[in-house]
Amino acid sequence: MNNVVTGIDIGGTHITVCKIDLNTMEMLEASRFRSDIDTSESKEHVIEAWSKAIKGCSFLDDGEIGKVGIALPGPFDYEKGISLITGLNKYESLYGLNVKELLSKELNIPVTDIRMMNDATAFLLGEWKAGSGKGCKNIVGLTLGTGLGSANCFDNVMEDGDLWKMPFGDSRAEDLLCARWFIKEYEKRTQKHVANVKELSLMVGEGIVASQLFKEFGHTLGEVLIKRYSNNFPEHIIIGGNIARSWNLFYPYTKAALQRHGFFPNIIPATLGEDAALMGAACLWRD
Repeated sequence: MNNVVTGIDIGGTHITVCKIDLNTMEMLEASRFRSDIDTSESKEHVIEAWSKAIKGCSFLDDGEIGKVGIALPGPFDYEKGISLITGLNKYESLYGLNVKELLSKELNIPVTDIRMMNDATAFLLGEWKAGSGKGCKNIVGLTLGTGLGSANCFDNVMEDGDLWKMPFGDSRAEDLLCARWFIKEYEKRTQKHVANVKELSLMVGEGIVASQLFKEFGHTLGEVLIKRYSNNFPEHIIIGGNIARSWNLFYPYTKAALQRHGFFPNIIPATLGEDAALMGAACLWRD
């Protein structure tokens, strides 16, 4: 039976689309389509850019769009398809709009053929079904990048996480566990600008500041996890997102912070990487 759906991962700077065969859990690479997105643009521009990418995937696949699963950041009413994103410097033009209906019209497909979920939850679902979380119970998934995403799966029940807004210190967890923290802190301590975390990671070994920032980040991550999950600590923690590419620079400090408090979870990097959210979004259409 044909069970191919269109998986979509929408981030703060890009959209990636790929057809996925849910019978084999295989990504049909020939259909993969990715493009950059200017999230500050008008609603017409954003919806048109998303639709162009989705149509591009179907063109490469030489088939129809079919059922669609979309992973995208919140806050969002995923069931109704209404954007609640405001004050986050991204997709402001979509606030209060029914994105499902807008896409349905632009793609000429029924609105019932579009399903949505939080991108961090999609990440964990994808890793749970086809990645490093297969066969695991009591899992937490984290995405570390432009923001902090989280999701929980306890006793086979998948839930959106709330780690990003948890108060921590004089701020909230996301403010200390995202790319802009690295950029802001490096500039504050050196009076020099760095473009992104990848650039900063290449400086480790050349100076004290870069190494110290990754050490502090890893320690903070451990302390945040303890505060949030100490009453019901997960057996497995899967970490993805762009910052996870610098795994070796911060993970030892996260592990040490957890162990000092008597927690010994299995902390592992995502196997599917950026494809985890694509896979998870497609799994919205699994029985």
